Amino acid sequence: MTNINDITYIGVDIAKLKFDVCLHNGNFSNCVYESYSNDFDGFFNFFSFLESANLLQNIRLGLEATSTYMVNLQKYLDSHSIKYILINPSKLHHYIKYKNFESKTDKLDSYYIADYLTTLDDKLFNSSHSGTKTLYKSYSGYINLVIKAETHLKGLNDSILNDDFTSLTLKNEIIALKLAFTKTKNVALKELITTIKISMPEYDLVKNDLIGVSDKTLLAVLPIIYDISQTSSLKQLQSLIGLNPVYKDSGTSVHKKQHISKSGNHEVRKMLYMSAVGSVRTNTEIKIKYDRLLANGKPTKVALIAISAHIFRAIITKLNYYKSLNQ
Repeated sequence: MTNINDITYIGVDIAKLKFDVCLHNGNFSNCVYESYSNDFDGFFNFFSFLESANLLQNIRLGLEATSTYMVNLQKYLDSHSIKYILINPSKLHHYIKYKNFESKTDKLDSYYIADYLTTLDDKLFNSSHSGTKTLYKSYSGYINLVIKAETHLKGLNDSILNDDFTSLTLKNEIIALKLAFTKTKNVALKELITTIKISMPEYDLVKNDLIGVSDKTLLAVLPIIYDISQTSSLKQLQSLIGLNPVYKDSGTSVHKKQHISKSGNHEVRKMLYMSAVGSVRTNTEIKIKYDRLLANGKPTKVALIAISAHIFRAIITKLNYYKSLNQ
C-alpha cells in the first residue's frame, strides 16, 4: 500500500455517523477500503489500523471542506500531527468531471478524493491547521442553520398573523418559537465573538478603527485570512475571496466587461457588500470615495463592490499593523 515516493494517499468521505476511507494504490480495484464510525472510537480504530500496517509515518490524507461533520476528525488529526488537506469541493468536482467519473457512492467518493490527492504538491499538506478556522466553521455552520430557520419562521409568522382562521394559541406559539431562534442566534454569535478574541487579540482594535464594519463582517473575514495575512499580498488575499478583477479579451470577437472572479467564499463577499452599504451611510471617508466612483460613471453596484474590496484591504492592513505591534 505504498504510492508515489512511498507515500500512502488516503481519501476520506465523511458523513454524520460514519466516514469511508480509501488507501490509494494505483487504481480503484487495488485500493484498500474501510469504514468507521464518526466518533472518537472510530478515529482510534482507523489510526490503530494504519499503525498496524506500518503506514502511520508517511500518509497524506484529504477530506472535503463541506460541513461540520469533519470538525471532530480534524481536531483528532491536528492533535496527532497528521498531514492532511481540506479540499475545495468545487476543485474536486471539476477533477471528477475531468476524469470522467460518473458513479457516486461513499466508497467511490473516498476513491475520487484519494486519486485527487496524488496530483497535489506535498507542500499543500499540513499538520497544523488553524484551530481558528475550524472553530469558525463549526460555529458559523450552526449559526447559518439557525438563521435559515429564523427566516422560514418569519415568513410563516407573517402569513399566519394575517390569517383569521388560525387560533390565537397557535399564533402565540409561532411568535415564541421565532423569538427563541433569534435568541439562540444572538447567544451563538456572542459566544463565537468571545472565543475568537482569545485567538485573535487584535479583534477589537481592528473593529474600533473601521467605522461601519460589523462583528458579522469581521467574523466572516478574519478567520480566513488571519494566519496568512502577513505572508500573502493584498492581491493574493483579494483573489482568495473572489474580489479580484477578471478580463476576457481575445482576438476581435471576445471583448467582455471587467468583472470580479467570484471564485472565493461567497459568504465573505456578501458580508463585505453589506458592510459597504452601511459604511457609505456612516463613514465620511468611504462616502467620499463612493461619490467619486459614481461621479466617474460607475454604476451603483460596481461602486459598492469597489467599496467592498476597499474595506477588505483596510481590514488586512489594520490587522497586520496591530500584529506587528505584538511581535
